[in-house]
Amino acid sequence: MKKLLIMLLLIVCAACAAKEPPFDPVIAFKDAEESMRNKDYEKARKKYQEIQEKSPDKSYDAVMMLRIADTYFGEEKYSEAQVEYQAFLNYHPVHKDAAYAQYQIGMCSYNDLTTIDRDPTPAQAVIKEMRTLLAKYPKSSYEELAKKYTAACRDRLSEYELYVAKYYHKKEAYKAAVVRCEKLLKDYPGSSAEKDALYYAGLSYMELNERDKARIKFEALTEKYPAAKETAQVFLRKLRTP
Repeated sequence: MKKLLIMLLLIVCAACAAKEPPFDPVIAFKDAEESMRNKDYEKARKKYQEIQEKSPDKSYDAVMMLRIADTYFGEEKYSEAQVEYQAFLNYHPVHKDAAYAQYQIGMCSYNDLTTIDRDPTPAQAVIKEMRTLLAKYPKSSYEELAKKYTAACRDRLSEYELYVAKYYHKKEAYKAAVVRCEKLLKDYPGSSAEKDALYYAGLSYMELNERDKARIKFEALTEKYPAAKETAQVFLRKLRTP
């Protein structure tokens, strides 16, 4: 009996020694932040998730949601990051970091941009999300950046329309080329592709024997872009010839 009691005492003591210390969310958060600084995003995410699961202090909720989103962004997993940033906004739309989360949603789409001949959807998404940022969080610290990326994506979309228009023009599908040029001129006035859109619209109208419309485009090209005046004048002289 004595030996049995000693064995039980040893087992209890061993169990007590092996018992984990109480979870400290502050220490865990410091560890996670250190991992973030070292760009060990997966390790950081696991720590943040552990804090979410174990911390009795609910004030950590918003911070943890945002940090987890940032880990995905750091890993260039933009689809996952976008989901997490949106979840943060769904729960905390008036949080002090809400503008940041909205900005990051736009940047997730921006980082999905490829070449101008590919799907324009990411550029359209950037514009949509940045406009949401400007509307919902006016005068935030991200206002100028939002305007910058909106302008950049408008230019990309205009270049995409021009790319398609030139493709149709090359294939002698002049009606289709005109449609894309007119869309570009209507949707993206003053864009980097406007000059070439006027030029190809003029050429396409000439091929379609719509001389008045061609003349209007070349006159606009002359007025808006003096450097293109000489080229435009060549076609205007042709249009004046019966």
